[in-house]
Order: sequence, then C-alpha cells, then structure tokens
Amino acid sequence: MKPQGYIPASASPSAHEGADLYIRNVVKVAALLAATLVTSILILALFFRHLEKLHPNRSSEAAPVVTESELPPLPRLQTNPLHDLQAVRAVENLHLDRYAWIDQGHGVAQIPIDRAMVLWTKSYPATPQPASPTAPTTNAAPVVTELQMRQQKAQEVPHAP
Repeated sequence: MKPQGYIPASASPSAHEGADLYIRNVVKVAALLAATLVTSILILALFFRHLEKLHPNRSSEAAPVVTESELPPLPRLQTNPLHDLQAVRAVENLHLDRYAWIDQGHGVAQIPIDRAMVLWTKSYPATPQPASPTAPTTNAAPVVTELQMRQQKAQEVPHAP
C-alpha cells in the first residue's frame, strides 16, 4: 500500500525542485516598492509647493522658544509637594488650635480641638460595655435555653381529659 499523495520518481522529469526562489519575482516586488516610494515623495513635494502658493506669508522658521525666566500660565504643577502639604497643614492647625468668636452676638465661639474633645467626653457618659458572660447583671433579662422554652410551652398547653 502506498501513502496518500505519493508520486513515483519515474513520473517526474527531475527528482528535485527547480529553484527555491525566483529572482525575477523578487526584482519585480523591489521595483514596485521603489516606484511607490518615488511617487509618494513627488506627490508630497507637489502638495507642499501648492501650500506655499496658498500661504506665501508663512515662513519656515522655527517657533520662538520660551525663555527660562518666563513662568507658564496658572495652574502650575507642584515643584515641592511636601512643602506645599506642610504649608496647608500649618494653616489647618492654626485654625484648629485657637480660640475665636464665630458669632459673638449669639455666643458661638471656636475652641481648640483638644479642648473640645475633653469637654465632649465630660458632657456625655461613655457607652456601657457589654457584661461579661460570667458576671450577672441586675437589669439584664434572664437567659432562657431552648429546653426551658419547650418545658414552659408544655406546661401552658391544657391537657385533654
């Protein structure tokens, strides 16, 4: 049995390929690429000449360079963010750590934040802590287990005579 696609050597005039690469095709592709390149350059040159005729006052000089001494318009990027943050925090701390009148007629004043926290903790009692499971509380409801609930229900149901 012969494998599929088998061609006997006697059917072919030569036992190898004639050529791996056809030079004629490579030359044709290279010539086509060169012609495309030259045509593109010529079209662009004609286009730029046409633009020069439309706008004759335009010069081909480079744009003027901004000197180093001129600052760009606002807003500018931060050059030293740590310094900026420290400045903002200093202003905030100034407002948080001082006494001032907000509305003297109505008796509204600003006090330092540390003093306000002390006054707040004195005026409101702390929230009660939950009782530990071993220590009984006086006003806590008694804990009833599921077994005790079943026994209470059994006692409440009237028995039929």
